Amino acid sequence: MGFDNKSTVEEFGDQFTVYNNIDGYWGSLEMLKDTVYPFDLNEIKDKKICEIGSGSGRIIKRLNLFNPTKIVAVEPSRAIEVAKNNNKKSSIEFLNIRGQDLNFNEEFDYIFSLGVIHHIPEYEIVCKKIFQSLKPNGKFIIWVYGHENNQIYLKIFNNLRRITRLMPDFLLRILCKVLNIFAILYIFLCKIFNLPLKNYFNKVFSKCSFNKREEIIFDQLNPSFSKYFKKQELESLLKISGFKKIEINNRHNYSWTAIAEK
Repeated sequence: MGFDNKSTVEEFGDQFTVYNNIDGYWGSLEMLKDTVYPFDLNEIKDKKICEIGSGSGRIIKRLNLFNPTKIVAVEPSRAIEVAKNNNKKSSIEFLNIRGQDLNFNEEFDYIFSLGVIHHIPEYEIVCKKIFQSLKPNGKFIIWVYGHENNQIYLKIFNNLRRITRLMPDFLLRILCKVLNIFAILYIFLCKIFNLPLKNYFNKVFSKCSFNKREEIIFDQLNPSFSKYFKKQELESLLKISGFKKIEINNRHNYSWTAIAEK
């Protein structure tokens, strides 16, 4: 893992092989409910569901608690082995394919993609494939980074990422450990002052373990592609994909959760 231009798939495969723990708040049902709100996870009981971009398997592990009749986990990278290991006792069907290569036709009642679409350069193709894969009146639950309220953050980290995404992973992990220490001070200051990403730091980041915070920082600095969607852009993407009924919710003033019905 040197100074090369890895694909997005390779980047996340490497990341989740190292950061493979899904315990704590980050992998909790509380976190999942917060991410998909206002969607009611009880709706997936006795339904066929799919997750696009399963990574280490933390989302599907919690979705499985709601007793869907079938779960298909799509993960194109070698992290699929991590997801399998974290879901050993389940009957989840794992597919080692890209979202662009989905070939289902009205198969699923619900499809989830949380924190994934914004890292796929061909996100328009993936969303159209997801639409095709849903049954009539099926729903797509998507969570993506938001552009609104993140302008200062983006000016800093988009420029920093130009350097960090070229760094060997072991060096980037060292940098993330250092930034993680400074983040402790930022968490404290967010409790006092109205700083950028205050809601996120207070309601999400601070609840995660120290080690998991390192992974979150790594996740921000490592990807070669990260898109921060404006609300209108997300709505247009879903409409172009074919969805008719779209509900978009602002999550902690830094991201978007959308529920789109076919």
